Amino acid sequence: MSGSYGTETAAGRLAVGARHSDGYREQDERDHWQVAAKGRWQATPRTRLDVAGSWAVDQYQVPLAWCSRGECDDRGQTFQPFKVDTTERGARTDSRKGYVSAQLRTLTSDRFAWQARGSWLRTHFADYRRSANEASVSNRYGVEVRVEAHPDAARTVLVGGEGTLSDVVSDIFGTHSQSEFAAYGESEQAIGRARLTAGARLDYLAVDAGSLTAVVSPRVGATLPTGGGTLRTSVGRGFRAPTMAERFVHTFAAGFEVIPNPTLRPETGWSVELGHTTPVLGAVRLDAALFWTEARDLIEPTLVVDTVPKIQLQNVTRARIAGLDATLLAAPIPDHLTAALAYTYLDTRPTLAFRPTHLLTVTADYTPGGTGSPWGAGADFRVASRPEKIELEGFVDPRRVPVRVLDVRASWTSRQLEVRVLVANALNYIYNLVPETLAPVRTISVTAAWSY
Repeated sequence: MSGSYGTETAAGRLAVGARHSDGYREQDERDHWQVAAKGRWQATPRTRLDVAGSWAVDQYQVPLAWCSRGECDDRGQTFQPFKVDTTERGARTDSRKGYVSAQLRTLTSDRFAWQARGSWLRTHFADYRRSANEASVSNRYGVEVRVEAHPDAARTVLVGGEGTLSDVVSDIFGTHSQSEFAAYGESEQAIGRARLTAGARLDYLAVDAGSLTAVVSPRVGATLPTGGGTLRTSVGRGFRAPTMAERFVHTFAAGFEVIPNPTLRPETGWSVELGHTTPVLGAVRLDAALFWTEARDLIEPTLVVDTVPKIQLQNVTRARIAGLDATLLAAPIPDHLTAALAYTYLDTRPTLAFRPTHLLTVTADYTPGGTGSPWGAGADFRVASRPEKIELEGFVDPRRVPVRVLDVRASWTSRQLEVRVLVANALNYIYNLVPETLAPVRTISVTAAWSY
């Protein structure tokens, strides 16, 4: 339930909500409560302050891995995907998280503006297991200042800096802190019909006030109109710093001890993309892109062979991710029927876990009465090839199959009332994306929203 009120000077919105689910597996009930608010104050015609905040509580049972023979009432079957191991009966989690943020933006002239942002994110969770109870409290404070300039109609310049401070006190991650500082700049320039964008970002990362890491990430991109379409290309370097959870985690999962790795390095990589958007056969539009990423130090779970096998997050020396992404957009019956066909081909070397080689999505939406009609219906069909590799193969149930999931939806809207029906996984296709974990089965939901 939500409500809002405002004038040209100030406005606010408040929303509260709750949700309960019985789940689709044994020990899968969950409850969610949330309150969120945001406000706007137009102090002057050129100065605006936006504030927002939210608090959410999630309390849910944890089904963990499915039951294998001998671990529950298996009814003579090798595994029971809807049931859990009896040794973990009663496992549950209590998770609470909230944030507040404020952003001040001032337009000093038609060619110059600046903004400042501050935020605070807090999370607190507790896991209750028969084997052990674990809890964690963490905070993340952030500030950012950015300047935007338009020297002329053909150029835009952005310059800014940001900093974050994170801390955690946890049974799983220990007591640690992490500081991140960054400075960035980017310029967009029109050169004839083309637009060129170039920029760079410099990041500093310090863990527990030591082990300083610096990374420079440049990027160049360009777009060029070509007839009825647009050609685009980009080259850039990026990185992802390991989280404190990845560095310092020490827990048990799937029967394995997960040990910390404080020496984890940031993931880095160079990416190249070449894409083109163009009309095909009149009402059909094609958007296709080739991409290539050379990544170093990817962070992946690795089995450490010791007296007892353990899991540790480690940096994979090098990986290549390349492929094709193409989408066809069409309106076979203008104002009534729209459709999209999307295909992604992905090739990784070495083979990375849980990455399907082929992914195909077909989407269609039909409005009987045309634009503005109260009735509508649609469907999404997703097909993904069987992943070639999973993590910890040989130690977990290796079953995995291709994905074939159909979602069907319909809606009706009046002036104040909107009703939506969604049948997710309408074919009730049984599959898993994570080892020994059943993906959602057929679910039918009806949603009604009344506005005034």
